[in-house]
Amino acid sequence: MSEIIIEPAKNNNNLGAIVKLLDDEKLTQAVGLLLPLQEEKRTQAIKMFIRHNHVMVVKINEDVVGMIVLSAWYGDEGKRIARHYELGYLLRQDQWNKGIMTVALQKFISILPPKITIHAECKQSNSRSQRVLIKCGFVYDKDDLWQRIIK
Repeated sequence: MSEIIIEPAKNNNNLGAIVKLLDDEKLTQAVGLLLPLQEEKRTQAIKMFIRHNHVMVVKINEDVVGMIVLSAWYGDEGKRIARHYELGYLLRQDQWNKGIMTVALQKFISILPPKITIHAECKQSNSRSQRVLIKCGFVYDKDDLWQRIIK
């Protein structure tokens, strides 16, 4: 397998590749990312998303094949909870079942600061994603929520 690289999406060289990756409507809808259809507005929305979240691209042979996102976590009352984050990720469908996202997430988790909690929402019907979460040390919490505490 080729080396899997993760790097910050804020690198301007990645914007075009991210826009291309997120052109796959099936993929973005599956992870709940709603983006404008018009290309210019879509690009602006993606830039804003990258600016307000911790976004890493997943690369194989310099080709962006996926993304990992860490966002602020809000409690039931809508208040931001310190040191808690929501994890999101997506991978091009032609790269599924190769262990790529598991390796990328393990690399990502290894560079996170200590004493934080990561939450991930994963539908019960998404067994592939559940396997990724389990291999990366997440435990099932409740409903569709999983979590991992970084010590």
